[in-house]
Amino acid sequence: MMIIAHLSDLHIRKADRGLAFGRIDTTALAEKAIEKIEGLRPRPDIVVITGDLTDCGRLEEYQHLRAMLDRLSMPVHLVLGNHDVRANFLSVFPEKQSKIKDFAFVQECGEYENLRVIGLDTLVAGEGHGELCAPRLQWLRERLSERPDTPTIILTHHAPFKIGSEFYDTVRLTAGSDALKEIVEANKQIVRFLCGHHHRAIDCLWAGTLASIAPAVVNANHLELGAVRVPRAIAEPAAFKLHVSVPGYGFVSHTAFVDDFGGPFEANPDPEYPALRSFLLDTGLAV
Repeated sequence: MMIIAHLSDLHIRKADRGLAFGRIDTTALAEKAIEKIEGLRPRPDIVVITGDLTDCGRLEEYQHLRAMLDRLSMPVHLVLGNHDVRANFLSVFPEKQSKIKDFAFVQECGEYENLRVIGLDTLVAGEGHGELCAPRLQWLRERLSERPDTPTIILTHHAPFKIGSEFYDTVRLTAGSDALKEIVEANKQIVRFLCGHHHRAIDCLWAGTLASIAPAVVNANHLELGAVRVPRAIAEPAAFKLHVSVPGYGFVSHTAFVDDFGGPFEANPDPEYPALRSFLLDTGLAV
């Protein structure tokens, strides 16, 4: 069984910048999420973080991020979001620099025995939406052609599909999304397409695979569908996704919360529960 922890939108802030929106300690929430991941049993095999690693893209923010991630005992894959700055990121994570000459984007391919994790750079400097240009898409085609029979997970920050909210649908992946869809449809080895950006847990059948947006480990975006033009934040519980490979079913996705809410405690049913005997047999409590 393989477990992939999918976090997104850490928005780590420089200490002297204060709280996000004047009320949310995003850095403390990100710290707590990393601690939670490391403490899970069974422990995840891989961690992926789908962008907005920092809030302002400052060098000090990436240095703090690096110190946090160095405490994890498993491989970590990162992609950039619209709150990130490539140059500052690469100053702190130089190993993420592309080895391809004149390729300025932060894209990587993690190789495992029975899995590949491919991260794409959708960042458009100074803009909220995302794009994939021809060189970035060609890089993806080449990577997918290398191991066409190996289950593959794709990572982006910006989702390539609409979510039904007018404002957020303007800041999704725009240019390159149609070409990306064609690539994904043509590569049946892609078993998940993981995104961030929207600060909510959202799933969509897209391009022949399941696309999954992780909730943020900081504040959520308020659930507002339809003709909404002004986004609002809300202090809903911080959360992340766990994608678990189940033999015979592929990856099954769970939502997990960063905070503890009491328990765990025994969930013994009421004596009048109609399936009580079946429950007792299934749990081994019946004699």
